[in-house]
Amino acid sequence: MDILFLHTLSSNTELFAPLVSKALPHHQLHHDVQEHFLSTIREHGPTVDITREIHTYLKDKLNRGHDYIVCTCSTLGPIVDSYPDQNVFRVDRPMAQECANYQRALVAVTLESTVEPTKALLQHFAPNTQLSFLFIDGAWDHYTNLDTTAFNQCITDAIAQHFTDSEVAFDAVVLAQASMSTASTMVSNTINSIATNQHIKKVTVLNSPNSCLHFIVSLLEHE
Repeated sequence: MDILFLHTLSSNTELFAPLVSKALPHHQLHHDVQEHFLSTIREHGPTVDITREIHTYLKDKLNRGHDYIVCTCSTLGPIVDSYPDQNVFRVDRPMAQECANYQRALVAVTLESTVEPTKALLQHFAPNTQLSFLFIDGAWDHYTNLDTTAFNQCITDAIAQHFTDSEVAFDAVVLAQASMSTASTMVSNTINSIATNQHIKKVTVLNSPNSCLHFIVSLLEHE
């Protein structure tokens, strides 16, 4: 199969390329970066014009022979969802479906334009899960400055503080953006140390690249 991964930041190519190559070694894999899709939506919102432009882009790429297109930007999610082709999907959809397996989830977000698309997605696929949203101010600047260490630490510290202060016993953490997956291990180790001290059960950390690649592998096995 020929699979195109649509990114809105070049750093996401670096994040996804080794992951998808390892998970899908027998398929044709491509990465394309369209930074202005995200910058336009952040500045003007999901207007009719940008929706039309993204839909035209998706149609063109499918016509060029790509079997699947995976959009790795959560902000673009609703526009991708509105495109009438099941072979085009957003990277965070499988993660949202997994979230339905948990009772109480803390949803961590580092980009303001991601909050509403993620909330709508999770409410659709996990309607019975109690969701709490945590916007981590300042983290995104570390990511755009290519400081992954500071980005991961900022995310981990904010989530750990929320776990310490909250009266809610979360059984899952959702890292809303694909870029946040690099913090998964650090977040898991930190919050599960807190959970152990508080004598509560282990907390699962969900990230969209991992969930999506498992979904794609399963999908292609049945092709």
